[in-house]
Amino acid sequence: MASKRSARKTVSFFRRHPKLTTALVIILVLLIAAAVLIYIFRPEIFAKLFSFDDGGGGGGEYSEEVPSGQLGDISSADLSIHFIAPENSAAGDCTLIKVGDTEVLIDAGSQQSSAETIKDYLDDYCTDGVLEYVIATHADSDHISGLVGTSSGGKYNGILYSYNIGTIIRFDRSDKNLTTAAGNPTLYSRFLTAVEYAQDNGAEVYTAFECWNASGGAQKSYYLDDEHKISMNILYNYYYEHSSPDENNYSVCMLLSQQISAEQSNHYLFTGDLEEEGEEYLVEYNQLPEVELFKAGHHGSPTSSNDCLLSVIRPKTVVVCCCAGTDEYTDNRDNQFPSQAFIDRIGVYTQNVYCTNVVSENEEGYAAMNGDIVLYYSPSTAEEAGGLKLWCSQNSTKLKDTDWFKANRVCENWNWTQSDRDAFNNG
Repeated sequence: MASKRSARKTVSFFRRHPKLTTALVIILVLLIAAAVLIYIFRPEIFAKLFSFDDGGGGGGEYSEEVPSGQLGDISSADLSIHFIAPENSAAGDCTLIKVGDTEVLIDAGSQQSSAETIKDYLDDYCTDGVLEYVIATHADSDHISGLVGTSSGGKYNGILYSYNIGTIIRFDRSDKNLTTAAGNPTLYSRFLTAVEYAQDNGAEVYTAFECWNASGGAQKSYYLDDEHKISMNILYNYYYEHSSPDENNYSVCMLLSQQISAEQSNHYLFTGDLEEEGEEYLVEYNQLPEVELFKAGHHGSPTSSNDCLLSVIRPKTVVVCCCAGTDEYTDNRDNQFPSQAFIDRIGVYTQNVYCTNVVSENEEGYAAMNGDIVLYYSPSTAEEAGGLKLWCSQNSTKLKDTDWFKANRVCENWNWTQSDRDAFNNG
């Protein structure tokens, strides 16, 4: 009864004050309209104002997750990018890009014995025995070892000896020696011999600087498909034509671009082991877009993947080619790949970070973290939405959710809300 009397009094009050009632209605309508506009144009502010949180301490969405894919769909995809995990505990890069019947191999690490592992993987996708393009980013062993391979009876089994190679794009410079102290050929020297072998068997060989200048038959951009929608673009690196005290800065840098429609293109960035100075020049001399995928610079080291680059490319997904936690290069746990400094920087932009291997107490000293990592793009069908999808040979667990990460790394940035990230990125 009391509630009914209160309701009658409220109605009576508004009837006696029609002007006030009209004013309140107008204010209410304006507030609703303002909320709708904020929701449409600034959803992150809307969420913060009305405390729409995910309830799990994460505070909101990060970069859109890549849906899980199926192994059987990779071969028929318009584009697939494969990060091949080495069967050892060493860091090393080896990336296969496949577009139709065209294959691009970027580097072949981590050790000379990795050649057989790489070939076993390649043969599932490179069924015609032809690698249209091979890119050797720089002369460090964890990038070129598998191109040379191991020898038996004087014959090497590396990639450059085992496939018909169309075009080799190699680094311009190296400060490495051609012979050891004992007078034997170094790995770098054996790499040059392998390149000569491929060239004698029909391969075109260019340096990255020749590609950038489109000189001597080289091209700055190579289309990988007949429709000219997917291009491999050699970027300018200051250290193609200048000396650096760090061999990593000589890395060939490449932007893979995929035209989805007249309004949309996807971009994927590969920078080898480029260090901070090289990344600064890369940003200065190239018009870099935001990217769907970034292969983490220098295996997630503390000296690569710096803010100068990340703030421009704002990667949505990052793949780290390393053995997480290995002491191969340092006993400093914070600097072991993927380093704490890398985590701090990349966490501002995405949680979608994946890693090939991880240290283990098993006999081999390593285990697959995500294992072989593949991102592939398929168009929409009547049954399924198209777009980028992720498949991993071991699992699709994000780095932040692994046991290794929880025991060895922290990242406050991965608890930021979307509005926190936007505020940071907008300065």
